Parts: sequence; structure tokens; C-alpha cells
Amino acid sequence: MKNFIPRPWILIPKIFGVNLHCEIKGIEIELNKIKDEYLNILKNENFKDHSGGAFLGGGWGAIGLKTYGGDPYIDYVDDKSKIAPTRLLGQCKYINDLLNRIPGEKDRVRFMEVKPSTKVFWHYDNNETIDDLDYNKNARLHLPVITSDEVKLFLCHQDTKWTEGKLYYGDFSFPHSIINNSKINRIHLIIDTKINDDLLNLFPKEFLQGIYIRKKIKKICQRSCNLFRKLKLIDG
Repeated sequence: MKNFIPRPWILIPKIFGVNLHCEIKGIEIELNKIKDEYLNILKNENFKDHSGGAFLGGGWGAIGLKTYGGDPYIDYVDDKSKIAPTRLLGQCKYINDLLNRIPGEKDRVRFMEVKPSTKVFWHYDNNETIDDLDYNKNARLHLPVITSDEVKLFLCHQDTKWTEGKLYYGDFSFPHSIINNSKINRIHLIIDTKINDDLLNLFPKEFLQGIYIRKKIKKICQRSCNLFRKLKLIDG
């Protein structure tokens, strides 16, 4: 029954035609080199379950290249520690070069997986947005490394359908969910980078023009998601 109740965080952005993601162009990316460095890490490392509460049964994991304190398996934000490269970033010469070519001071940088036949519940990350034009906040960039058409990443009403080897921004301060219906591990390189003018210059103008309406509807989307979770109308 609960699946038939309309979800405001899906309906409202759809009614207003709000776009919550875009491709970031202008940065050359060699996917094969990223895959090679990722597979080299996997020879000796394993994913650790993500510290967030949006998946309670395992299946959503991370390996850090830059983390708070420099431990590849410390995935959470720790205000008592500083961001530092982990021992694994030294094995990723190409990725390190790519990070240097993306504008902004880097915060956490992680490979993240979603295992087959698993789901990440509806949730949001309040500070991961460019819309406040707050240069102390991060833009969260995704670079799909291994994915499938059967993996669904929903940002409110939008099925993102991101392609391997391209760089994307998603406004994850809006409710989002992931469903992996495929038989493979979905792997993204996720880059949190501080907002600055050079970074914003890479965004499509039409996306930046949508800031006003996104800010108007965001709190409604967040609060309705919280209410549905409290009433147990959604998982999480």
C-alpha cells in the first residue's frame, strides 16, 4: 500500500521541471587508466561498508583515496581530523593527476560500490550542493567507472543514466536512492571538491539558471522525505 502513496520529493521537482544533475565537460578523462588503477587496488584491498545509515544490511561500500585522517577505511567526516591522502592514492598516478585538473580543494575522494541486487534507501546529504554559492561547501562529482543500464540512481524524479568515463554533478542535497538490479558491482569514483569560480565555470549555464527554483523547493523535498521515513512509508 505504501508504494502507492505519492512522494512529494518526486512529484514537486517533476511538476516544476527541475533539473538536479548535469555533465561537467572540459576535463579530459581516460577511463581505461582509472579502471587499471582501481583494479590494481582491488588486488590487496576490499570495500568497507559505508558509514551512512541509508543502507543497513551491507552492500554499499567505500575505499578512500582522500579521507579524514588519511585512513582508506575511515569513510565518515571527522571534524577533529584533516583531509589527507591515503596510502592508496600513491598507487593512482593518473587519478591524482585528474584530481589536480578538477578545480577546487579536494575533500573526500572515494571509490564507492553498490553490490548486485541491493538498494540504497532514500536519503539526502545536506551540504553537497552548489546552489548556496557557499565556497565552504562541496560539490559532489561522480565519475562512473563500472556501471550498467540496470543500475538506477534516482535524484528525486530523475533517473540519471550516467555513462562510464564521464564526469557528473548531482545535487545530493535532494533526496536520492540507488537500485542495483544488475549482476555487477556498480563502481563510481566520487570526488568532493570545494566550490570556487573555476569549478562553476564548467557548469552548463542552464543548470546554474535553475538555482533559484531548486532552492525554493529543496526544504519541502527534504522534510517530506523525513516525514515518510518517520511514518515508515519508506525504508531507512
